[in-house]
Amino acid sequence: MKKLLVSLVISILFAACPAWGAESIDFYRLGLESSMFNKKIHYFTKAVELNPKLAVAYEKRGKIYYFQEKYDEMLFDFRRFTTLKPSDPEGFRMLGLAQLKLGNFSEAIKKLSRAIELDPQLASAYLYRGEAYYRKGLPEQAIEDSTKAIQLGKVQSTRGKAYTIRSKAYRQLGQEGLADEDFNKAYLLDPENYGYRYFTITNHLASFVSDSNYIGSKDISRLGLVGIVVLLFVLIFKLVLPRPRKGG
Repeated sequence: MKKLLVSLVISILFAACPAWGAESIDFYRLGLESSMFNKKIHYFTKAVELNPKLAVAYEKRGKIYYFQEKYDEMLFDFRRFTTLKPSDPEGFRMLGLAQLKLGNFSEAIKKLSRAIELDPQLASAYLYRGEAYYRKGLPEQAIEDSTKAIQLGKVQSTRGKAYTIRSKAYRQLGQEGLADEDFNKAYLLDPENYGYRYFTITNHLASFVSDSNYIGSKDISRLGLVGIVVLLFVLIFKLVLPRPRKGG
């Protein structure tokens, strides 16, 4: 009788498993279709609760957490993703990005290096590893990785940012001429995000002046008196005003 009962329970569990899997996929699809981040997270969470091996749901939820700057949650999801899909370079690339954002440059380099091992043509992994090297104070390695990203990059903005990082690395080495050349190339490739030379009173200007490494020696001479006054005004304005609080 006892053996019969155990067999019956096992049979019921096996019969229910396909239903759980199907319901998990339904929640995953709802997450894809939803236009609101909180709804997406809710549906992807339900999907992995029903099927803890649904790697793609961890990936999608993790990327939302990344853009929300919830790096602890994001790291959990992509650690789970890389456990389930250890040969997928995207998981290690995202782990490297999170560590880069957290300022853990050695760990970022480690994860991005693993992504490159899995896909030696992954331009963005070289790009962000180059940034990690630059921020760690290793400009030679940053230049090497940025150059590789420029060579491999098919997306214009990827090459633009690679030139920006290489420009900053050259400036770190005191090679102003090469830094200015890369600065100009970055601007031409992606003026909306990299290499701001011409100024307006916008958030872009605030982003530009937050890192003095973006200012080339030739660019100051092109600003003229009015441009310099505007730049000084924004710099002073940023120093005087307190940094806004999140949610305030």
